[in-house]
Amino acid sequence: MQRTGRGGSAPSFTLIGMQGAVRALVRTRTGRRQWNPRRTLGWGLGLGLAATLAGCGGTPLSSADPGVGCSVTVLIPSSGRTLLGSVVATVGRRSYQFARNINTIAVSCGDQATLAATASDPSLHPFTHWTLPGATSPSRMVTVTVDGPVSLQPGFLIPRTAAASSPTPTPKVTPTPSITPASVTLDQWVSYDEASKTVTWRLIAGAPAVNLGLNFDGYDKGAMTVTVPVGWKVTVDFSNQGSINHSAAVVTATGTTPVFPGAETPTPLDGTAPGQTVSFTFVANQSGSYRVSCLVPGHAAKGMWVGLVIASGGLPTVQL
Repeated sequence: MQRTGRGGSAPSFTLIGMQGAVRALVRTRTGRRQWNPRRTLGWGLGLGLAATLAGCGGTPLSSADPGVGCSVTVLIPSSGRTLLGSVVATVGRRSYQFARNINTIAVSCGDQATLAATASDPSLHPFTHWTLPGATSPSRMVTVTVDGPVSLQPGFLIPRTAAASSPTPTPKVTPTPSITPASVTLDQWVSYDEASKTVTWRLIAGAPAVNLGLNFDGYDKGAMTVTVPVGWKVTVDFSNQGSINHSAAVVTATGTTPVFPGAETPTPLDGTAPGQTVSFTFVANQSGSYRVSCLVPGHAAKGMWVGLVIASGGLPTVQL
């Protein structure tokens, strides 16, 4: 249904089928009561419109809103600070131009959204595919039916250098070693030296097969926890193997300031460009439960964080 007033066209609303469900009881001139189907229709329309306005709308958001029942989120990769492309989303008669790393719109549940990706520089970074929930598509234009929060990502070719190549992280469980030599490798990511009380953590960001690339070492939403004894020195070798900027910092569950001096990659809000590797070192001088989070806006909220526990004693461990 569309309504037009002096200010122009109003948004269209979905009618909720309540008319005819109840009839209005009115009094006639003779004092008798009878059912009036016309008032029934008006009452049903009013309730339908109120229920629709209380549900999902079409307001664009700058980042994903966990309170939105049905939404479309598009993650556009970048090289440095330059987006590799743009996306036009069409829902009903409304179109949205997406030109940020993370773009979210709220829609009505059951709506169909058509998304078209365009490369910023087709000769250097041509479009390759769409990553959809549980599938991929080589078509530049895709259509999805929105029945909840839906996340999609267009892919663009990014030339890789030899230094940037790295195997895709494969989640695995490695038991804590029973014998403690001078240097111990807990798994393919974490090793330690008890004599020098040092930990080395190979932190890979952006494995494409997990959470649309929003992960560390192939884990997201705290599925991996590294435990380090208090007072030990930790060196994190961070490598961004994703298609957009990522960063890493040791923070509290709700904070964005590093808990320990130096416990972050450079310019964590801007992030490190794809294919780049940086390192940072800190001393874990305060026990507690923390997170290693990506501080690029919106990434941690999407689950790009793993756990870090600073324990009062013992040896380093990895829990998956």
